Amino acid sequence: MVIGECAFQKWFIESVEILSLELITLSVKSVEAETVRGVRVTVSGTCQVKVDAFTHDDLSQNLPQITLACQHFLGKTSDQVHQALLRTLEGHQRQILGTLTVEELYKDRAAFSQRVREHIKEDLNNMGFALVSYTVNQVLDSTGYMEALGATQTALVKREAAEGESKNMSEAKKRVAENESSANMAEATYRAEAHVGVAMEDEKRAAADRDLAIKKAAYKAEVNHAEATAAVAFDIEKARQGQTVVREQTKQRAEEALVMLDVQGTEALTMQKQKEGVSKAMLIEEKNKAEAIRAKADAKAHEINQVGVAEAAAILAKGEAEAKVLELRGDAFQHFGNAAVVQSIVDKLPDIAREIAAPLAKTDKMVFIAGEGGGAGSRLTQDVGNILAQLPETVEALTGVDITKGLERYLGGGGQERSAGSNGPAAGKGSPLPRSTGKAN
Repeated sequence: MVIGECAFQKWFIESVEILSLELITLSVKSVEAETVRGVRVTVSGTCQVKVDAFTHDDLSQNLPQITLACQHFLGKTSDQVHQALLRTLEGHQRQILGTLTVEELYKDRAAFSQRVREHIKEDLNNMGFALVSYTVNQVLDSTGYMEALGATQTALVKREAAEGESKNMSEAKKRVAENESSANMAEATYRAEAHVGVAMEDEKRAAADRDLAIKKAAYKAEVNHAEATAAVAFDIEKARQGQTVVREQTKQRAEEALVMLDVQGTEALTMQKQKEGVSKAMLIEEKNKAEAIRAKADAKAHEINQVGVAEAAAILAKGEAEAKVLELRGDAFQHFGNAAVVQSIVDKLPDIAREIAAPLAKTDKMVFIAGEGGGAGSRLTQDVGNILAQLPETVEALTGVDITKGLERYLGGGGQERSAGSNGPAAGKGSPLPRSTGKAN
């Protein structure tokens, strides 16, 4: 049982039922209930009940009563709970009406309410509930009994009211006459006393006015004297204060002049030091610039010197190497015989011819157009020969070395005929040749 808290329900083995602990308001109506003399009345009342969840001492939880209410009403709807309580309350209300007369019910509804509360308290307690309040709203009858009872009571009340009113009026008139005579006598006495009092007050007022005028004159003279004295004192004090102000201003100007002199002296000294510092800084900066320029010049001169030395050494080494090669080559040719020189040149001719014809090996297709009397193969061979015949001139044009003269020098006179034809090949030089065209795909 959880009261005013939260709990967790295991849905597969537990079920939850809720019983409200709030206040329940019920309208209890007993229709045509018989009183002790057989007069039927209809009574409507309002009843407030709730579960007796807390004790009246310390407001702690009243677990026995809550358990009892759960035993009776847990699992029932709110309408079912209200109907059960309503039937119980209506039965007790009808039972109490059977013990009272209409007069008792009409005159004292509070006593009726008290008896109902006392009668139903035990039954509600046995169900776990407590009665909070019960009030009677309306009492009616269908026979006109209460209306007649009301009329009789009304007439009685009206009679008593008329008697009381006449008695009160006579008493009031007597009291009014007495009061008026007493008032007139008192008024005359009061008027005489008031006249005497007014005269005395006028005399006192005149004396007071006289004393007030005398005192005003004296006060005015004192005020005039004080004002004159204050005016003179004000002028004297104003002149004194003016002298003090002039003296203080003069003193302040003198102090300001001294301060300005000190400030100007300090500023002059500061400017002098700043100029000296700037001059020294510029001198140091120019000196540093000169040192930097001189260091850069020394480094550049050293770099140029080192580069020149290195280049000169390289040129000297290259010249010495070339001279050595030429010397060795000359020595080698001096030791060669004529046949060896010729053989070395002739041995190189196939390699030269191979290099010349090497591009032709990469040609996929060649088309030759030749004249009569010559085939394509003979013409190609003739072209390769012509190229070889032009080789000495090409070497001489590129290197300045005349291969033909060299062969003549080593072979002796037999080279005269070769020299005569060294300017070009013997056959075909300068002669018109059929033009050939090669196309490579």
